[in-house]
Amino acid sequence: MEGSARKLIVVDDDPVDVRFVMRAFSDAGSPLEITHAADAEAASDRLDAEVFDYILLDINMPGVSGMELLKRLRGRPRTAVTPVIMLSSSSNTADVSRAYENGANAYAVKPSTLSGYREFAEGFTRFWVDVAVAP
Repeated sequence: MEGSARKLIVVDDDPVDVRFVMRAFSDAGSPLEITHAADAEAASDRLDAEVFDYILLDINMPGVSGMELLKRLRGRPRTAVTPVIMLSSSSNTADVSRAYENGANAYAVKPSTLSGYREFAEGFTRFWVDVAVAP
């Protein structure tokens, strides 16, 4: 993908969490172009219209859950192999297992501090952007 920025879509209904995520990636100097979708339907529409390199997905959202959106994404040719990283407030082992069973590439529990979000953003960038080879 040389010459063009890699793109991340953050799918989360909580505006505070989204602000933390956006600020953390910015503070970490991440080269990602970040877009936000407030719910699964908005994300679905955006993902139909545009190609993203990574999807950061919350589980608990009103209407269609992140878990249901994950299942849909894995059934679509355009997003079948796009890396999906679940970022949820839930540390429930059943949620973690279901996410992986439904095709998540990684699962992380939302940090409780801005510095925790920054560490997440730095780790995300180090692995997914700098190390991992995209399909």
